[in-house]
Amino acid sequence: MASIFENARHGRALAQALDAFAQVPLLRAGLRLGLFEALRTPQDSEALAGRLGLAPDLVAAWARNLQAQGWLQKTGRKAPGSPGQEKGDAYRLAPATVWLLDAPEAQSLHALLEYAVDTMADRLGALPDLMKGAERPLFGGGDEAQRMAAITRLVEPRALRAIESIPGARHPQRVLDIGCGRGDYLAELLTRYRDAIGLGIEIDPGVAEQARRRLAEADVTRRAEVLVGDFRSMELPRGNFDLILLNHNFHYFAPAERPALLRRIKSRLNESGVVAVQTLVLTEGILPSLLGLQAGAALFDLLLRAHGNLYGLPSATELQQALLDAGFASTGEVAVMPGGAVRIVWGGTSPPPVREAS
Repeated sequence: MASIFENARHGRALAQALDAFAQVPLLRAGLRLGLFEALRTPQDSEALAGRLGLAPDLVAAWARNLQAQGWLQKTGRKAPGSPGQEKGDAYRLAPATVWLLDAPEAQSLHALLEYAVDTMADRLGALPDLMKGAERPLFGGGDEAQRMAAITRLVEPRALRAIESIPGARHPQRVLDIGCGRGDYLAELLTRYRDAIGLGIEIDPGVAEQARRRLAEADVTRRAEVLVGDFRSMELPRGNFDLILLNHNFHYFAPAERPALLRRIKSRLNESGVVAVQTLVLTEGILPSLLGLQAGAALFDLLLRAHGNLYGLPSATELQQALLDAGFASTGEVAVMPGGAVRIVWGGTSPPPVREAS
């Protein structure tokens, strides 16, 4: 029989899980309703509710919850004219909440919260039925694809640095971005390499138009083009490429489709060209565990498999072998994030250089 201390420890673990589950919708409410923005100026919950035209009791309960979870802090003083021991306690933003509002990646962080509430919760709630054989829903409805694209931009600066460390990928003259999304990677690469030209391929016409606007904002439209279509079957412009990108979209291709995809990619690379496949991978270890990346990758893999048109995360080893099977002469991988949960697995058409013996 478990001791009272074991029961307390297990109960605390369950309570922490419930608290973590509740934090996401509470944070999203704070962002959507402007509660956090209003709390840049410390104030009590009654004043906050009045300012935004919200229900005072729910605002007070919301603030108590986020203060208990560390996202808000009490200022240690009463707001002017607020009687009572509890009523009138003024709240201010905790440092983590200021970061959530002001970080350079704020847009991506907010998209992650929206995705967690609107997609993750629904798919995880449906797991009992899905595990019993219910039809798996298709990914891409509503704003799902847009949010996922915004989330993947969290690692963009690190990923661009990682690409530059790949043999043969630095200073490409012609770049092809398959599934280019909003065009952020293509725009950044063409901004860095002023003599390069680029082609983006995007299957969604609306997203392709966003990519064209992003390229225009970067002032690289004279050296870039975005086409709508499926890379696997569409007719492509003449000429091969020095660098081909697949950023966080390899899981859109069924395992049976991947050999043909990689062979077609290889056929469109120059003699010394490189393909760079950026993907989250399942990983274990102390650092991924401490950073939350081990759990995050496992959760993302589960969510992918809960859809009828998405597939599980590949392992880096499996991906390298698939590149070799497709005829690439060399392969390797570069970690994008500490712990290696996000990696770029690359394949080159040329053999690796032979090192001279010292």
